[in-house]
Amino acid sequence: MESNTHTVSIIVPVYNVSAYIERCIKSVMNQTYNDIECIIVDDATPDDSIVKCERLIAAYDGPIRFSILHHQQNRGLSAAGNTGTEVATGEYLYYLDSDDEITSDCVETLLKPMIEDNSIELVQGNHIEEQDGQEMIYYKGSSPIYISNRDEVYNHYLKYHHICACAWNKLMRSSFVEHYQLYFKEGILYEDRLWMFYVQKHLKIVYICKDITYYYHIRPHSITREKGKAVGNSCHIIYQDILNHLTRGDEKTELCGYAYGFCKPYCIYVNEVPALKDTYNLYRQQAKRFKCWYVYILLTLVGVVRRFGNPMGILKLLHTIRWRLMELPDVIFNRSRK
Repeated sequence: MESNTHTVSIIVPVYNVSAYIERCIKSVMNQTYNDIECIIVDDATPDDSIVKCERLIAAYDGPIRFSILHHQQNRGLSAAGNTGTEVATGEYLYYLDSDDEITSDCVETLLKPMIEDNSIELVQGNHIEEQDGQEMIYYKGSSPIYISNRDEVYNHYLKYHHICACAWNKLMRSSFVEHYQLYFKEGILYEDRLWMFYVQKHLKIVYICKDITYYYHIRPHSITREKGKAVGNSCHIIYQDILNHLTRGDEKTELCGYAYGFCKPYCIYVNEVPALKDTYNLYRQQAKRFKCWYVYILLTLVGVVRRFGNPMGILKLLHTIRWRLMELPDVIFNRSRK
């Protein structure tokens, strides 16, 4: 990964997004910042998404440099993201989902704090979630948040969920990604969650921007909204990996931070994916080993209730009580989909 000063590499994996891809690519073309390379990765899409990209690029007369890379066979979103990362030449990396869009000042807004303070490793922009015509702003605060040490990163990511467990709408230094080999695990869904587990292990300086830079469109048939065995298998792989690579000295924090995130797919998919039972047992073992009794009790309670019915109701209640006990105002961050 070669690096050009202040060049931003935007990576756009493409698969079956014909209805949305023009909106996405046009949002890149409309950027107020000019030193951008946009790497479009064709993950062997069977529709005309790439044809539409080629038409837009052919008609485009502007400073942003576009390239299209082709996978010979469909390898998944993780592989497409990795392909783009490996060939990126910019000093900064930005991942953009091909069914979403960015604001015209997205890159300029996110890049500004990184240029002013070269110790910042990651800048997260604010975003709007749109579903069925309804919109919700993620961060409703009036000031940016500057996170300046490891403990604060853990709190904002694992405890408060202020740092999103997603790859999109984050501007990162390519040297940071390369140094820690922060690539996506291939062959799974919800790869962002496992990727962010490793990213947050190394973050020390993070800037959360109050300005909206991204429109996250939730569509009913997207890859990340698939149901069934594929999701269950991915969750099994993700949480097995997390539980086997807990950060030394921060085991309790990580066990607590992922407990509710694991319980939900466990309750939903364990009948289809019996391997999740092994992950459940490993989670309880790790909680007991590191004397994380809150998580141990939570998992035990979920396991007991599940024998007699669906524990999702009590899980939701406990999750609500957790937020209330932390006394954090929900008006600041929208956690409805977390």
